[in-house]
Amino acid sequence: MKIVIGGLIQESNTFSSGGSALGDFQRYYFKIGEQLLEDGGAENELAGFRQAAAREGAQVTLLPTVFAHAVSSGKIPRATLDELKRILFGQLERISSCDGVLFALHGAWTAEDNDDADGEIVEALRRYVGPDVPIVITLDSHANVTRKLVDHVDGLVGYRTFPHMDFVETGERAARLLFRIVRGETKPHIQLRKVPMIVPAEAHETYRGPMQELWEAALTGERASSASVASLFLVQPWLDITEMGCSVVVMDEDADRAEAEAARLAALMWSKRERFRIRLHTVEEVVALLDAGLDGRTGPVVVSDSADSPGAGSPGDSNYVLGELLRLNAGERIRCLLSMVDPQAVRAATEAGEGRKVRLSLGHSVSRAFGQPLTVEGVVGRVGHGKFRFGGGTASNMEADMGLCAVVRIGGLSVLLMEHATFTGDPAMYRTFGLEPTEADLVLVKSAAQFRAEYEKLSSHIYILDTPGASTANLASLTYRQIPRPMYPFDTGFRYE
Repeated sequence: MKIVIGGLIQESNTFSSGGSALGDFQRYYFKIGEQLLEDGGAENELAGFRQAAAREGAQVTLLPTVFAHAVSSGKIPRATLDELKRILFGQLERISSCDGVLFALHGAWTAEDNDDADGEIVEALRRYVGPDVPIVITLDSHANVTRKLVDHVDGLVGYRTFPHMDFVETGERAARLLFRIVRGETKPHIQLRKVPMIVPAEAHETYRGPMQELWEAALTGERASSASVASLFLVQPWLDITEMGCSVVVMDEDADRAEAEAARLAALMWSKRERFRIRLHTVEEVVALLDAGLDGRTGPVVVSDSADSPGAGSPGDSNYVLGELLRLNAGERIRCLLSMVDPQAVRAATEAGEGRKVRLSLGHSVSRAFGQPLTVEGVVGRVGHGKFRFGGGTASNMEADMGLCAVVRIGGLSVLLMEHATFTGDPAMYRTFGLEPTEADLVLVKSAAQFRAEYEKLSSHIYILDTPGASTANLASLTYRQIPRPMYPFDTGFRYE
């Protein structure tokens, strides 16, 4: 059994002006050819593909192409997408024949001229291998599943955890499904149900609340039918596109059974829509809580500026929280850790040198859509090249590269400035530059929920901030023009069946 493996993974935010070049993939995770068969330690879908194949022994031969992953951004430039496709199909041309294709995607990837970049890739793969070679894909649980994606594959498997922890398991489940299809042991029908709702990503956790209940219902359905496989997709909400909405996908050998189960789960998802609401806090409210002492607090207070989350496609360059802390003179009485993308400020601080006083223009170095630079004076702390490995919840054991970095101290505020955006939800990011989160009073992360995998180990006080930005949880503050209507939460009083 000869199986092609590969993946192109990135998440888009249509409200963000940031883009990605090929170098952004090469800096984060980029493997080509035989490199896909090497165990580099990253716990991703590719590792799952390899593990499932290893269990089959000599019965399965993996044919590698390319596996590339970049930090989220805005719409991908056409030139970058075309270059990635050129690399992919250049590798495919070296393969004479195959029995199946395993491919990892995100599912919420848009290009500057195509709202469905994932669908474009799958459609091109289908044209290349022909109608008879089965294709099974993996998707992030925040995918915006489109009809094109479903129509061009034989199987579709999504993550089941958020914060995401099951990258490897998802890859293994997809591989086992493909092997069964190739052997003729199963031929599943795929049923897609779009649900007209989008809800804040901060409420998507699968270990509690409504999403945990939805997964319990889905797994109950799977156990009732050994041939059924369900995937639930609470779409990431920062996509202003026409085929937008949450999704349920059910696969079963019996088409009627798949249709009935997809309808059941979609109706259940819709019925829980109001329970995905979240409480947002102002910076001033959180500082007031700290000033009051927060009785029983263990560890630092962790605040999420998820509106500027690089993991959700925002540039990571917002200075809003810093500005509020300075306005409240918080640095005079509490110790705070913050992060910000600002290449120009990093270079200026580095040129000044450690221990030197600097006057810097900080923030909104990538985009000024949600704010303006802020002039501050501080002292340069540690400088250097910033790399760290993720623990859980982002891409386990993968390495992040922040580029050139500098810590600038403004009283009790320590700002980690970085050249390149990365996922910021792991305390290892701060520790790389000698900043220990457990010794701070307030720690800023720019992440919707992925940070909880590591930070809930450190703190019992976590607050989501109401801040401006391209990935805000305050969805009403964003201007949607393309999404289908009616759509919850923007429209109420309509029926969904």
